[in-house]
Amino acid sequence: MTSPIAAPFKYNGTAKGLMMWASSELEHVGRIISIEDPNIQYTYALSTVNGMAHLKDALFEYISDHPESHMKSDLLVIHEKVVRVMKHLIKDFALDLSTIEAFNTKGTLSTLNYLKNGNQSGGKRKSRKSRKTRKNRKIYY
Repeated sequence: MTSPIAAPFKYNGTAKGLMMWASSELEHVGRIISIEDPNIQYTYALSTVNGMAHLKDALFEYISDHPESHMKSDLLVIHEKVVRVMKHLIKDFALDLSTIEAFNTKGTLSTLNYLKNGNQSGGKRKSRKSRKTRKNRKIYY
């Protein structure tokens, strides 16, 4: 059985190629902010989220298909960063994901439900400060 977050099509990317693609997609975020017109920002952000959705799927595919890759940990970090940026773009520019879903006429993207429901894991995540504080807390008896 395939994963619900796996894309129905194969990207067959290389680790280096995926890292370069991620770098390119993440550069777009700075360009979106540099534009003053909110309509252009919305359109550019929507296009960027669409590209990042494909990138996220390609990263997931590579990580799944190459579990022994020495690049796996780096690609997992990039995958998490891409998803986090996608969520911020959706929130900050009030993007309508149904537009991306409607544009996906050939069904190449995996489901975008994880972007609609907050965290991918579905649970509440503690802040970095609270995790750090709890981890480093000394217990005195």
